[in-house]
Order: sequence, then structure tokens, then C-alpha cells
Amino acid sequence: MATDEITESINLTEDGQVTKRIIKEGLGLNPEKSDTVTVHYDAYLVETNTLFDSSRERRSEFTFTLNSGKVIKAWEIAIPTMKVGEIAEIICTSDYGYGDEGRTYIVPKKAKLRYEIELLGHWESATSSTERIASAEKKKAEGNELFNKGSWNEALFAYKKGRDYIKDLWNCEYEELEQCRVLMVALHLNIAACYMKLKQLDYAIEVCKKALDRDPASLKAYYRLGQTYLQLGEYDEGLSYVNVGLQYSTNNADLLALKSVLEKKKEQWINDSKKIYRKMCN
Repeated sequence: MATDEITESINLTEDGQVTKRIIKEGLGLNPEKSDTVTVHYDAYLVETNTLFDSSRERRSEFTFTLNSGKVIKAWEIAIPTMKVGEIAEIICTSDYGYGDEGRTYIVPKKAKLRYEIELLGHWESATSSTERIASAEKKKAEGNELFNKGSWNEALFAYKKGRDYIKDLWNCEYEELEQCRVLMVALHLNIAACYMKLKQLDYAIEVCKKALDRDPASLKAYYRLGQTYLQLGEYDEGLSYVNVGLQYSTNNADLLALKSVLEKKKEQWINDSKKIYRKMCN
């Protein structure tokens, strides 16, 4: 998992006018210099420690493409050094910020700036169906690595970006359509797994059902739905999905084990309810 150990400041430029200090370590690959990135940030004037801009206060993530002229030089230098989930403090002089003139009414002339930036995710540009499928596969692999390290929010972001590459991909060859369908099912189920870890169970149910829209015989989807309804205490609903899955694979060990757990939990709930009712009546 990512660590919260604060590191020493390092120079990102030879003149020492852009420095970086890691507040929270991230995971995975660094963005490429033409990637699109999504961040959260807080921006301060160093001299007065005044907050002058914040995506967090707006509750709106900021997305832009590197080297597109949308952000200051310090960001173009610093963000490619970051990993997903990393939070870093970036300090820069006006030469790498808003210059001698500043930013009218917001940033004074020749102001030194401090940013706390969190890299939420990044992804590459892809246009052809082959490129989009390949990029989705890369995001799936990135998500798997993050998920296995316990970084579920970061994994969720990666899986969703993978899904974005192919969710509206229809104008392609049959083989690519089938590849896309299988990949979309896998991404939906991985997204569901993240939601389950994050205890956002209604979202987990929603994306599992989307997986079944693409593959009505997905045993993993039926299993995840059974697990989710088990956590919600909705045992009949869980059993209904598990039983449908068993129609496709009558001897599936995972589904049979989950069915047994659901039946026992249901029986226990009925017995507990009877005891409560008896006490109320007495």
C-alpha cells in the first residue's frame, strides 16, 4: 500500500526554483509527458500562506493534458515525477509560476507559490479501436496491481478509465467487438470488487448487473452479487442470483459454498426474528 511517510525536499530543476516534497507515497507508473491527468490540489502564496485556489474546496477534480499549455511550468515539471495516489508539496518561484505580472486579483507580481497536489490518475490518448483496447488492457493491469496492494480508490480510478476507453466502441471488426465485450465484463467486475472493498455496496450491485448485461453466463458476476447481498443481509436476493449462476454450472464449488453460507445466515435470521417476536409477545 502507499505510505504516508514524508520525504525531504528535492530540486526538480537545475536552478533550484522548483522543489518537491512527497507527503504521501504513490504507486504504479509515472505519467507520460503527453498523458491526460486528474488531480486534486490546494494552492498557496508562500509569503502569506494564503490559500488562493483549491479543487478540493470546489469539490471538483481538475483534469488536463500535460504539455498542452493549460498549467504553469512547475506543474509540467512536477506531475510527471508523481505516481498515482501520491500527494506532493511543490514550491516554485514566479519564473515557473505566473511570472512577473502574476494573476490579476489572485496572485501578486513575482509571487512564490506552494501547491499540495494529489495525482488521482492518468491515461494516454487513444483513437483507433486497436489503441483503445490496448489502453483499456493497460488500465486493467494497472488497476490489478493497485488493488493487490490495497489501494482500492486508486484501482477503482484505473478500472473506470479502462472502461472509458471502450464503453462506446462499436465501429470495429467482430473479433475486436468480442475482445471488447470480454474486457468490459472484466472491468465491470473489477470495479464491483473495489466498491465492495470500499463498502459502497449499491454501486457494486449496479456494475455487476451491467456485467451480466454483457455476459448473462458470468459466474463471477453471480458470485459477486451473492457476496454483496450477503453483506447487506438480503439473503433471499443473494440466493436468487447464486441459484441462477448454478444453472450455468451446477457443481461450481464457490457458488455452492456461498449458497450454503446464505442459507445458514437466512435460517439464523429467521430463528433470531422468532425469538424477538416471542419476547415481544411475552
